[in-house]
Amino acid sequence: MSIRFFGPTRRRRSILAAHLGAAAVVTSSLLAGCGSQGGAGPDDPRLIVFALSFPCELNDYATRLCDGVNAGASELPSGYRVDIKTGVNYGDNVAFNNLIQTSSQLQPAGLIVFPSGPAAQTPVLNQACDKNIKVIVIDSPADGVKCQSSFVGANHEQLGTLAGEWLVSHPSPTKNVGVVTLPPGQYTSNDDRVKGFTQTVEANGYRVVATVTTDLSLDSTRRGVANMLTAHPDLGAIFSANTQIGQGTLQALKDNSQVVQLTADGSLTNVPNILDGTVSADAAQDPYGMGRTAVQYMARVIQGEQVPETTYTRAGIVDRTNAQAYLEAGGPK
Repeated sequence: MSIRFFGPTRRRRSILAAHLGAAAVVTSSLLAGCGSQGGAGPDDPRLIVFALSFPCELNDYATRLCDGVNAGASELPSGYRVDIKTGVNYGDNVAFNNLIQTSSQLQPAGLIVFPSGPAAQTPVLNQACDKNIKVIVIDSPADGVKCQSSFVGANHEQLGTLAGEWLVSHPSPTKNVGVVTLPPGQYTSNDDRVKGFTQTVEANGYRVVATVTTDLSLDSTRRGVANMLTAHPDLGAIFSANTQIGQGTLQALKDNSQVVQLTADGSLTNVPNILDGTVSADAAQDPYGMGRTAVQYMARVIQGEQVPETTYTRAGIVDRTNAQAYLEAGGPK
């Protein structure tokens, strides 16, 4: 069965430009980890730095994101270089801010950043703005970046809505629902997913009777979900706001097949759980498309062109009807 994904949506004046692939195709240099040393001189290619707080090998989301960056780099005209700069701990904002500052010292023409929170990277990004470095933000919005040219990422509220709509059309044993999430305010993307899910199910007669706040550790999530089930043994479904949280929920429910499990991200590692019926549905985003689009937009910004203010990448539901096809395709591409 084919995989139906919802294409990029419009917000304010945002559309995915149809001519992204029109440039001549040449392979750009893509350097992982620390990247090249020194600044960009007058004879050097125009440097685009793609900065992440976590390594490309962290999980399949990160791998597909970096693969998309690689694809976008390979499609740029000659005269560009794309370097990936990665941290090792997504929770270490000091280290990530230092990485961004060090990257800015290389005098890149453009900087693409996945923020660790709404304001966590804003001061160092504004320092980059003061150096006339172009900035594009991906995946999780950042507040107050004075030279941001574009945001590229999933519509996270839509991901939550898709999971909620799936539950409404596939009713759980009871209409009591639990939510497992990161602390409110830590990530706008996480909050938006919970908002989309909650509003959708409550509008259709479900009740969110319990919410567990966790970090991304399996132990913390497993304990929290186990306690939630003890307090609410009549739960019909649990929505986990991302794949890593979903893994902890999965462990807590390993002996309980009555509770419908829903999650978001579309991680390839989660597909076997869908195929065996342990997880019912996953609202999938498109990190490959996110990385590719961000690189191509940045090249256009450097050339002085306008790009959409906000571009939402594709999203769709993965369940048992299309999980095998999704796995074989390596996610949406």
